[in-house]
Amino acid sequence: MQRRAFLAVTGTGLAAALAGCTASANGDTGGDDDSTPDPTPEPTSEPVDAVAVESGEQLTVVVGDGLESDEMGVKPHHVRLTNPESAPWTVRVDVSTALRTGHLETYEIHPDAEVSVPLFLPADYEVTVTDVETDATTTELVTPTDFDCNQSWTTLSPDDGSISVSGAATRMACSSPAVTADEPLSVSVGDGSLPDEQTKPRTLSISNPTESAEEVDISLETDTGAVAFGSVFRVESGARVDVNLTERRTFVARVGRIESEASEAVTVEPSSFDCNNVTTVVALNDSGGLQATTLSTLMACGEEQSER
Repeated sequence: MQRRAFLAVTGTGLAAALAGCTASANGDTGGDDDSTPDPTPEPTSEPVDAVAVESGEQLTVVVGDGLESDEMGVKPHHVRLTNPESAPWTVRVDVSTALRTGHLETYEIHPDAEVSVPLFLPADYEVTVTDVETDATTTELVTPTDFDCNQSWTTLSPDDGSISVSGAATRMACSSPAVTADEPLSVSVGDGSLPDEQTKPRTLSISNPTESAEEVDISLETDTGAVAFGSVFRVESGARVDVNLTERRTFVARVGRIESEASEAVTVEPSSFDCNNVTTVVALNDSGGLQATTLSTLMACGEEQSER
């Protein structure tokens, strides 16, 4: 697993100055100086509103819907926040996906407590954890290669003002998840903002009409190259993988056959999302290649259609 981490620690302090007058403005030397010092300024920072996790408790927050079939053999990757120290640890966690923020929250984790954030969908994630008291920050990357049949996790804990990071996984030998004709795989990718009154989701379908099973590498990327969904599947004869795009934006689908090394790239533009049902099929053929075809209904879309 390749990881990238950044660590920064800064100190904080509070200084207050008191100012007073040394003589009366009207020249009175009667003795009493009734001037008052300026008040100490109030702290400007807002109090931290943290979710408390008491000692011995485990709080689980799920990110992503995962694969709809329990038999795919792809297990979630767990991000674990643990506190082995004797004092509570206030920490902010930001789990960002290729398309949106997956989870953003601040926790007060008491000794021997844990926050578990399982990531279900194989994709690119950026996990940023910040110690609220010390400002120590670390960023960890999770990629589709971290998702297979093994249990895997990334653990973050306080460590003398900084943040320690460790990772581990079980060691089972994993084969590619199998997709059968009886149980096609369906995955939704996007923020769920579609459908609306005039715009429907689009579907990317990878199918195998040949008589032989084939290992297929599927990667759905944003226009910046981040992977919103990706994995290698063993697609049986007559099987298919359906990826439903529920967000109107640019997607780049890359499909590759492992054995023949043939590949096909399909770009989905935001303008191609409209009131029609649109499916782009990338089909394996008997010659070892791939062929992309887009099918669509033919409704007239636009303002005139919406006014009818």
